[in-house]
Amino acid sequence: MAQSSSSSTMEYKNDYGVLCNCKRAAKIVKAWTNDNPGRRFYACTGRRTGHGYESCNFFRWYDVEKPHGWQHLALLEARDVIRDLKEEIMKFKKVEREPSREIEHVIENPSHLEDELMKTRQECEALKGEVLVLTERSTIYCNVLLSSTIGFTVALGVIFAMSKL
Repeated sequence: MAQSSSSSTMEYKNDYGVLCNCKRAAKIVKAWTNDNPGRRFYACTGRRTGHGYESCNFFRWYDVEKPHGWQHLALLEARDVIRDLKEEIMKFKKVEREPSREIEHVIENPSHLEDELMKTRQECEALKGEVLVLTERSTIYCNVLLSSTIGFTVALGVIFAMSKL
């Protein structure tokens, strides 16, 4: 289903004053591993040195509970869809950057230059449109993922509140 991964994304600021072992404000990072998709954790921001950044490898979970059940599966599926869309976008961007053989032919034959240039511009615009559509889809998937997570949390709160009555 999904490939093993250790990717993460930094999306949040540390509003709780958690300090790493370097005594710096720890950043909040989102894990996208198979075991912890979408789960947030604190990590060292690192400090700039002559050769890049040094980090104290500080780690503490921000989200206490691991995702489970349908939420876990939904996060994994959304992560994989987003990765696929990002790869597709990168392919389109690469195609947009690389000169095609048609352009080389046009340069060698200046008489057809205007027609070929117009065709290439149209293809470029079409590719840009597809990149925009894929970017919008990615945004929609992220919003669906966020909405389902919030809905799940609200449902758990209601069930918990009803169980106390």
